[in-house]
Amino acid sequence: MACEKLLTPATCGALLLKHRVVMSAMTRLRNDPITEAPREMNRIYYEQRASEGGLIISEGTAPAAEGRGYIRAPGVFSDVHIEGWKLVNDSVHAKGGYIFCQLMHAGRVSHPSLLPNNMPPVAPSAVKMEGMVHVVGGKAPYETPRALEIEELPRVVKMFVTASQRAMEAGFDGIELHGGNGYLLQEFLAKKTNLRTDRYGGSVENRARFVLEVVDACVEAIGANRVGIKLQQGVTFSDLVEPEDDSLAQLAYLGPELEKRRLAYVCLSSLNYDPYYKFAKLDKPNFNIDVFRYFRKHYKGTLMINGGLTPEKANEYVEDGTADLFAFGVLYLANANLPELIATGQELNPGGWSTQVWYGRNPEDDEKGFIDWPLVKAIVKKVEDVAASVGDALKPFAMVSEGSQPIFGVLYRLWN
Repeated sequence: MACEKLLTPATCGALLLKHRVVMSAMTRLRNDPITEAPREMNRIYYEQRASEGGLIISEGTAPAAEGRGYIRAPGVFSDVHIEGWKLVNDSVHAKGGYIFCQLMHAGRVSHPSLLPNNMPPVAPSAVKMEGMVHVVGGKAPYETPRALEIEELPRVVKMFVTASQRAMEAGFDGIELHGGNGYLLQEFLAKKTNLRTDRYGGSVENRARFVLEVVDACVEAIGANRVGIKLQQGVTFSDLVEPEDDSLAQLAYLGPELEKRRLAYVCLSSLNYDPYYKFAKLDKPNFNIDVFRYFRKHYKGTLMINGGLTPEKANEYVEDGTADLFAFGVLYLANANLPELIATGQELNPGGWSTQVWYGRNPEDDEKGFIDWPLVKAIVKKVEDVAASVGDALKPFAMVSEGSQPIFGVLYRLWN
């Protein structure tokens, strides 16, 4: 089997995963139009993509109202949010899966009309993001954020702590701090967005200080084995493209610092290669090296990687020890049972690459490109009856025909 190593067990904090195929966090903007809480449709979406012993990272979730950045992205700060997430998490757990909540404070990637009392977005420095933001009724230019005062930072740290505790209340198995895509945590890390002259600006160590304070506080609140973090040095889609030298310097410092904290995992996401650098309107890849292999030299803990991966490339990274877990995004959109399809060599549906289906706009059309993909479902027989035929790596995905003859990558039926 071409991707055998990808389907072997792995640990993630206190969890023992049955395979290494992780569903990446993906902003879909299809939560309740009024409360922005997950609802039945969202429950179905996550349930479809859950697998036994598999890990899902939720869509970006605001830790507080002032961290909001998108219309109909969820939060984890109200009782209505918590009840909605309980529906989702119970369904994922019922299928034997696990799910972490991605906590995403949008920072400057927001707009006063999206925030309480029309307050300005906050950031480490007053550096405006170029471009337009979706607001009620259309689009508006991003506005200059307000630079956080040093006295405010403990309150923002506490915001993440409270959100992590509420995520546990909602039944999540852990949290992922979103330190990428140009949002608040990455804004502290990046030179372009952090012009501070106090102990939170200047050197790499200073720029990383706030991020590590957030990590440490969440670890103290819910335990290191329930905390992960996503890094995304280099290319983002939020008017932030970092140079290779400073990006690598950040990773060289953060790797050992995060390793000694013994987190559930670190996810390194990279948009620096094909096809993503083109989305950022770059003429060529932003990095000249393999950033995943570079980071592995500096971080020996559980490493998840994400960005432009194929199952075959992910399998190669398992074999050479570069990474442990692999977060797939686009492939999961149109292939809800992705681990099964990889296990059986089934051709994958490329429909998720259509950007028209990525984000919800009209609530009446929310199901389209969300939960209406034709799902390929295999007929499963008890593992003990086919173990000799499929081997340990394929046990969770043992496929047999209606006549009980083992076959792989041959017999499927579509269901809706």
